[in-house]
Amino acid sequence: MYSLYINCGGKHAIVNKKSYDDDSDSSGAAKFHVSPTGNWAFSTTGIFIDGDQLGETYFPQNITTLTMADTELYMTARGSPISLTYYAFCLANGGYIVNLHFSEIMFTDDQTYASLGRRVFDIYLQVYALTILFLKSLGV
Repeated sequence: MYSLYINCGGKHAIVNKKSYDDDSDSSGAAKFHVSPTGNWAFSTTGIFIDGDQLGETYFPQNITTLTMADTELYMTARGSPISLTYYAFCLANGGYIVNLHFSEIMFTDDQTYASLGRRVFDIYLQVYALTILFLKSLGV
């Protein structure tokens, strides 16, 4: 198995003996950033117009107390109002297990993008074998 670990919006972290790459480079309304390792990148677009919670940094910060062992993965995130895309470059042929970890770290009690339960997003993985496995699990 091959591995690629990114701490989305956070600093370098080692969790369960896995090294998560730093993803704390500043963002903005439109940016394409290649990681220092050169094996992944992100692109982001959009301006937050309904609040100034993220300012120019586009990094929400967790303000709650977390009790799990891997809290450093859930303290910051990379925010983007329109599009946020991560790219992995030159991955070796072989098997990969994809784990995505999510945590709600921005809470408000209003009708803005920061309201609890109002996140809408899609996840796309461009992998042929994943599609086949998904279709088989559906009985197709």
